[in-house]
Amino acid sequence: MKKCLTLLMNKVLIEELENLYGKGSNIEISSIVVASRHNETIISYKLFYSNQDYLLETMNVGSDFLLEKCWELMGYPKTKLILACSMQMVDL
Repeated sequence: MKKCLTLLMNKVLIEELENLYGKGSNIEISSIVVASRHNETIISYKLFYSNQDYLLETMNVGSDFLLEKCWELMGYPKTKLILACSMQMVDL
């Protein structure tokens, strides 16, 4: 599940990701925890960005939107997604 979500983010939606956070940006999924009792999914991820100006405009709202879009593309049922993001700047 982590590999599929990472692949969708970094290969399929790479253009949107780079438009939001600069060239060379990517996302690494740290963990996915499904809490079936509460019908929630917790996704922890790290955003590597290359343009700080873009980051200030979109923060992690853009990456949250892309992750939700990928989750739907993977065909998982509509559950409440709880997204935890950490960020790190990459040098090109």
